[in-house]
Amino acid sequence: MQSLHAKWLLTGATAILGGLVTASVSAPALAADVTQSRLENADAEPQNFLLGFQNYSSHRFSRLTQINKSNVANLKVAFTVPITTGLIGRTTIGLENYGLVDDGIMYLDDGGGQFYKVDVRSGNKGVILWKTDAALPKDIAAGSRGIAMRGNAIYHNLRDGRVVAINRDSGEFLWDKQIARVAHPKAQTDVGTMKENFTASALPVEGKILVANSGGDSGSRGWIAAVDAATGNELWRTYVVPGPGEAGFDTWKDNNGAWKTGGAGMWTTGSYDVAQRATIWGTGQPQPMFDAEFRPGDNLFSNSVISFDIDTGKMKWYFQYTPNENWDYDEQGVHLLIDATFNGQARKLVSHFGRNGFFYQFDRTNGTFLGATQYVDKVNWTKGIDPKTGKPLEYDPKLALQTYIPETRFLRGENNKNTAACPDLNGGLRWQPVSYNPTKHIAYGAGTDGCFSLEIVPVRVLPGGGIDGAGPGGMFGRGANAADTRRLDLHGLMSAVDVTTGQVVARLRQPYHNLAGVLATAGGLVFSGTVDGAVTAHDDDTLAELWRFNTGIMIKAAPFAYAVGNKQYIAVMVGGGAPGGVQYPELGTMIPSGALYVFSL
Repeated sequence: MQSLHAKWLLTGATAILGGLVTASVSAPALAADVTQSRLENADAEPQNFLLGFQNYSSHRFSRLTQINKSNVANLKVAFTVPITTGLIGRTTIGLENYGLVDDGIMYLDDGGGQFYKVDVRSGNKGVILWKTDAALPKDIAAGSRGIAMRGNAIYHNLRDGRVVAINRDSGEFLWDKQIARVAHPKAQTDVGTMKENFTASALPVEGKILVANSGGDSGSRGWIAAVDAATGNELWRTYVVPGPGEAGFDTWKDNNGAWKTGGAGMWTTGSYDVAQRATIWGTGQPQPMFDAEFRPGDNLFSNSVISFDIDTGKMKWYFQYTPNENWDYDEQGVHLLIDATFNGQARKLVSHFGRNGFFYQFDRTNGTFLGATQYVDKVNWTKGIDPKTGKPLEYDPKLALQTYIPETRFLRGENNKNTAACPDLNGGLRWQPVSYNPTKHIAYGAGTDGCFSLEIVPVRVLPGGGIDGAGPGGMFGRGANAADTRRLDLHGLMSAVDVTTGQVVARLRQPYHNLAGVLATAGGLVFSGTVDGAVTAHDDDTLAELWRFNTGIMIKAAPFAYAVGNKQYIAVMVGGGAPGGVQYPELGTMIPSGALYVFSL
C-alpha cells in the first residue's frame, strides 16, 4: 500500500500546502548520523536521548544531575509545543510516546501519522523545522509509543501496518512499506491478518528495524519481524503463536482453531543484548483473554519473555509466566537488562515488573529463573511463585485447564460478581516504561493496583475460524455490559525494587492509576505523570513526591531528559481524553489535547 505523503518544510521561506501557509525564521539543522556505535553507547551521551527507553537495556536513566532533590522545587515550564495535529479528523488522542533528542534537535510524532523536527537549542522555544505526514487513515485512533532513529533517518511503524523511514534533514520519505496486514508464507492462515497493527515502537539494531505485531487483543497472532533499514524489505519473521507442525503447537489443545487468532501480541518494545546478539521481548495474553475454556492448554508462547537471535529471528530461550492465563495478565511489558550481583553472585539479569503482581529475575544468557517477589499491594490468584520453577504454585503441567485458586479463577457458568481477583486486570504494569538506577541498583515501576471481578460469557467461532466479535462473549469472553465487570480499590502504585536482592524497598500509593511510567535520574529523582494531568518528581529513595505541575491534560507518556549546553531539561508528551468513566467520574470533564511540555530550572 502506498500512502500520499505531505510535508511542511519550514526553512525561512514560505511553504504552501492545500491553501495553508506556514513559515519559520529558523534554518534547518543538519544531523550527524546515529550510528550503531552511538546506540550501543547511548549512556555516554547524557545530553541526548537516542532511544525510546534511553539505552538498549531499557534503563531510562538520565545521568544528568543539574536538576536534583535540592532544587527540583524550582522547576518551571521552559516552553511548550502544541501537538494537536493528531486530533484533526479524530475525537481522541493517546500519546504514550516520547521525543528523541540529538544535539539540541528533537524528533517526535503526533500519534496520527505526522512527524515533527523541532529545534530546542534556544531553551525557551521549540521551533518546528519541518512536519511531514504519513497519511494515516482518520478512522484509526491516534496513538503512539514513539519513533526510532538510526543513521540519518527516523523510523516508525504505523497502526495501519506500514513501516516508514524519513530523512532527518529534509523530512522526505525514504521508503514506505506495508509489513503487517498482508499475507505471509509463514502464517499458515489468513484468519486475523487484517487485524494486525503496530503500537510498540520500532527498535533499530545492526542495520535492521525490528517491529512486532501488537494486535493480539484484536484477534491476530503475535509475531516479530526485522526489516532492512536501508530498503524496508523484510528479512525475517517469527510467529510467537505456533502453527501446525511448529514447536509449542501441541499446547493449544482446543478444537476451535484458537491458534489462528491466538493473541500473544507484542505491544511494548523489546531490549537488545549486544553481547548475546539477542533481542528480548515480552508477549501478551492468549485470545480470547478471559475465556480459558475456549483454548485449553498452556497456550505457548503467550504470557512469555522470549530471547530472539537478531540475525535469524529464531528463539534462543523463553519463559512462560502464567500458562493458560485468563485475567489479562499479559507480560508484554518492558524487560530490563541489568548486570549486577543477585544473591551474592554476579549475573547478567533480565528483570521484569510482571502484570500478574510479581517482580521477576532471570539469567538472560539462558532464561534460567532466579526469583520473584510480590510488588503490588495484594495478590490472590495464586498463593505464590515456586522458587525452583518460577511457575505459580498451583500450576499442574498435566492439566489442560488450569484451576489455580478456584475462588479467583473465572470460568464459564459461574457467578463471579462476589469474587475479586487481585491484582486488577490492568495491573501491576502494562506498557508503562520502567527505569533502572545502575548506581543504586534499584528498578522503578509505576502502574495500576486493585482487584476486579467479571462474568465469563463464551465466545463464538466464525465459519472458517476466528472469533465472532459480535457474539455474546465478544472478542474477549465476557459480557458486553460494563457493569458486569467490577473494579475494586483501583489506584496507582509506584514501586522500587533492589535487583540485588529482589526485595521491594519503597512503594507509593497514588489516587489514580499510573499510565505514564517513570524516568530515573542521577539527581536522585524519579519523574512520572498522572491521568489527572500532573507531571511529578519523586525522591528516588522513598518515592515521596517532591514537585508537581498540573498541565490539565491526561498524561500517558513517561518523561525524558536532555541537555543543551550547560542546561538540563525534563520533557514529557501530554495527550489524552477524559479518563473518568466508572472509576474516576470526577475526571470526566477533561478534554482531549496534545502537547510537548519542557521544564528547566
